[in-house]
Amino acid sequence: MLPDWLAAVFAFVFGSLVGSFLNVVIHRLPRGESVVRPRSRCPGCRRPIRWYENVPILSWIVLRGRCRGCKARISLRYPLVELAGGLLALACLRQFGLAPWALCAFAFLAALLALTYIDLDHWLLPRVITIPFVVLGVAVSWIPGGPGLVGSVLGAAAGFASFVLIGAVAERILKKEAIGGGDVWLFAMIGAWLGLRALLPVALLASLQGAIAGIVLVAAARGEGRRTAAPPPKPTGDEELDAWEPPPGALPFGPFLSLGAAEFLFFGDALLDWYLGLFR
Repeated sequence: MLPDWLAAVFAFVFGSLVGSFLNVVIHRLPRGESVVRPRSRCPGCRRPIRWYENVPILSWIVLRGRCRGCKARISLRYPLVELAGGLLALACLRQFGLAPWALCAFAFLAALLALTYIDLDHWLLPRVITIPFVVLGVAVSWIPGGPGLVGSVLGAAAGFASFVLIGAVAERILKKEAIGGGDVWLFAMIGAWLGLRALLPVALLASLQGAIAGIVLVAAARGEGRRTAAPPPKPTGDEELDAWEPPPGALPFGPFLSLGAAEFLFFGDALLDWYLGLFR
């Protein structure tokens, strides 16, 4: 049995390494590029990055956020994603212990992390991630700590069907697409991993936090004297990148669904007790 401190160090290092790979996924996948080949390169000078220049978090600090070759600035996002991966792995270890479900939960959170940044950058939720993770969620649902096979299958089916229905009704009323196809598959993925009982709390958390963020952005835009507009229809997760640009103040819904799912994963029982207590 590993000492607690050694298990924590291992979890953080492992999570940060996964975060380093997620940076590649976030950058390349929406562009239709391979996430395996070629090896990591500087986006500016295309110089291959050596292994000692690619140590999570530390390399960015040592290089002061710049490429060793062309001195181009490296986005702060890279070490932040690596740090997030390490902290999420630590959180799974703390919540679930040295158990198979801890590794499964971290895989789920890693996928949500990649989807969040892709959606923020491109308003896309690639189905090459969401659909396989629906299948994987059902496949591992029987592991102790998971929602169980029945709960997972019902969660995936209900998550998909509910968003399709809501989207169809909203589109009929608003005369435009209201929910993107990527959101539908993401909600099905969340249902597969967290089960049927998680869908309503996750949707409520995502809607509440999304509304708060939207109000803040609208207020900030008004403070700067800029006019805000309702977001146009979202592309589906399969559409190629094009010149489409969201208006100022618009936010994709996927990151808030991911945040709500992470909150339910760690605090689900407490959230359900609080929510049901409102009706007692």
